[in-house]
Amino acid sequence: MADTQQSALPDREGPEGIGGWLVLPMLGLMLTPILGLVQLHNTDYLGFDWQTFSFSQGALILAELVIFGILNLSAPALLLFFMFKRWQIFPGWYMIWAFAMPVYAVLDPWAVHLAFPTAVPELADAYDADTVGGISRSIWAAVIWVPYMMRSERVANTFVN
Repeated sequence: MADTQQSALPDREGPEGIGGWLVLPMLGLMLTPILGLVQLHNTDYLGFDWQTFSFSQGALILAELVIFGILNLSAPALLLFFMFKRWQIFPGWYMIWAFAMPVYAVLDPWAVHLAFPTAVPELADAYDADTVGGISRSIWAAVIWVPYMMRSERVANTFVN
């Protein structure tokens, strides 16, 4: 009877399971919340004198916190859950997240420049070396891992059903 049950499962050719190159996106998903928490710790949001900000400036800071929390804390945790459960939706949601990260990284400094014209008078000031480095890292991550999620045999064999 055990032979009958095993033959009922479809034979997949190629690698499967969380291994190989798939370990690298997994490690990235594990490190992203840690680095996000460090970044939040290094920014003293509670020390701001919130009354000095205009409504649009306060709204931008609040929106930044919410979007940052979703992209850097909640989404990676949810994606890891999908990954370890081997749910079929993991690759698609990972690709959406991988595209959202560089879009946020590009738009956030631009919004800061618009909302804080005295603190960031030139657009070039908003895109300092650290910001440009973060943008390029997130773009390269999307350029590498989105095609991997789309074409990898391991991903196709691991995330079915």
